[in-house]
Amino acid sequence: MFGVPGDFNLVFLDEVEKHDKIEWLGCCNELNASYAADGYARTKQSQLNRVHEGRQANSTPGDKNGSDEKNKTQGGVKGLAALLTTFGVGELSAVNGIAGAYAERVPIIHIVGVPSTKLQKNKALLHHTLGDGKFNVFEEASSGITCAQAFLTSTETAAQEIDRILLKALETARPAYLTLPTDFVYAPVDASRLETPIVPKFVRYEETDILPTGKRVADEVQERTEFVVKEIVRLWEKARNPVILIDACAIRYGVGHLVRDLVQQTGTPFFTTPMGRNAIDEDPANGFGGVYVGEITDEKVKAAVESTDLCLQVGGLKSDFNTGEFSYKFPTEQTIELHSDHTIVQYGTYPEVSFHTLLPALASALKPKQDVSRAPRDGGLKTEIPEGPTDQMVKQEAFWPMIGDFLQEDDIIVTETGTSSFGIISTALPKGATLISQVLWGSIGYAGGSTLGALMAARESPTPRRVILFTGDGSIQLTVQDIATMLKNGLKPILVILNNDGYTIERLIHGKEASYNDISAWNWQGLLDFFDASGQIPKRSWKANTRGELEDILKDEEFAKADKCQLLEVMMEKLDAPAALIKQGELSAKLNAA
Repeated sequence: MFGVPGDFNLVFLDEVEKHDKIEWLGCCNELNASYAADGYARTKQSQLNRVHEGRQANSTPGDKNGSDEKNKTQGGVKGLAALLTTFGVGELSAVNGIAGAYAERVPIIHIVGVPSTKLQKNKALLHHTLGDGKFNVFEEASSGITCAQAFLTSTETAAQEIDRILLKALETARPAYLTLPTDFVYAPVDASRLETPIVPKFVRYEETDILPTGKRVADEVQERTEFVVKEIVRLWEKARNPVILIDACAIRYGVGHLVRDLVQQTGTPFFTTPMGRNAIDEDPANGFGGVYVGEITDEKVKAAVESTDLCLQVGGLKSDFNTGEFSYKFPTEQTIELHSDHTIVQYGTYPEVSFHTLLPALASALKPKQDVSRAPRDGGLKTEIPEGPTDQMVKQEAFWPMIGDFLQEDDIIVTETGTSSFGIISTALPKGATLISQVLWGSIGYAGGSTLGALMAARESPTPRRVILFTGDGSIQLTVQDIATMLKNGLKPILVILNNDGYTIERLIHGKEASYNDISAWNWQGLLDFFDASGQIPKRSWKANTRGELEDILKDEEFAKADKCQLLEVMMEKLDAPAALIKQGELSAKLNAA
């Protein structure tokens, strides 16, 4: 549970710290705590999805509801995170992080400690209020960025309300909001609800779910699903060159293993968007063709994807940075979209037909294509390191292939909005890797806080996992405080700061030399010492002024083993950027002007 203590949550925090299954992680501020909860949930989604590795989907369109084992095979939302703040000042500081989690489908339970019900009823003029006696105004402020809200006012309905928002968070993969009055902390409630598992409706429909017509919802959805399967089979059999495009919601809703089964059963080339990377391992031998981002895609990958006559898209989130500024070129009559709560086949939309049940059915029904044109063998990824002078700053075009060489299996890679998130697009990722990047919401500084959450999740992994952050000198200044929390808790990240003297992504969109894209220069080499007043915590800082120095550091076994908190500062030219970012900057500038 991430958060910051405040007087309206302190009594509850006493119980949190006593709990044998909950670890409290106090952060430097609520914004960072919300980012950390987001990063924790994403990493857990990735780790828990791998529980399904090797398990074959066995559901068919004829199965009704399904057994518990089949529900497990279908997958579902996992990786719930918890955030605790105090009323008003605390929860509002976390709003940006919660909004990002809402946009990018990350389930977080945001618990807010609020004044007692008696004080609320009396409209007491308390601190942290607006001075008008209104205690629900912040709940209203959160209503647009959370999937469900529970403003607890009665102990008789409290357990039911908590279950309601938990279920909604799992069904939608989005944050939920809960207020906990100080006088409710020790109020007894009936514990019988804990005996019934919370199962999202997209996994199983209950016997009691009845349509106005009197027909069971499960039967209606089953018939609709069977029809959709037949339609997709019909289009599949006509297609000569189908492809599968995997996007973010395949990860968020826990169906990566089902997509993998479909790819393996059909032998179809698959591609990902930036947000869909690592839904399944990116192995060219198993059909991985590269990262597709519309107009900014590698030319070989772009040609392979756009030559398709049937694109089966799984879990699409078609934001500007995820689509190359909306530059997809798939005719509607050649497009199938699979989502968590509906399916689109050409011009038809089928509500309630979820990819949780549809993917296993398609893996059984679709036949392999023998004449499918293959994807680029290298997936359009830059694995060869271009030559360059070793006594000058490293160039972006060489930096990212060098990083691809440095990465190891099961690494957790966190990239910041801007240079890093675009540089990673062309970087080969190893087996079992997890990539975290806030492509849609794009809050600068997110990656710093998210790294803290990823580190906590990695610590719970059954096998060791390195956590590596790639961020800019401008971005890290927004959330730098919780590097202190990493040190305090003995966490061992590799923090790679690309020092390119300001906001390079903004410069490439507009204002290359504008002063508003400048930042103050920090002494990055003194940062870890600054956050460790004791001087006793294992840590080390590195600096690469030149390409040659960077090459030596990346080959250093001490650096690679990640057994302490480490900071690597890499000096780069101000306007040097990955090719994908240069293209995106041009497209964004045109869109903004329009």
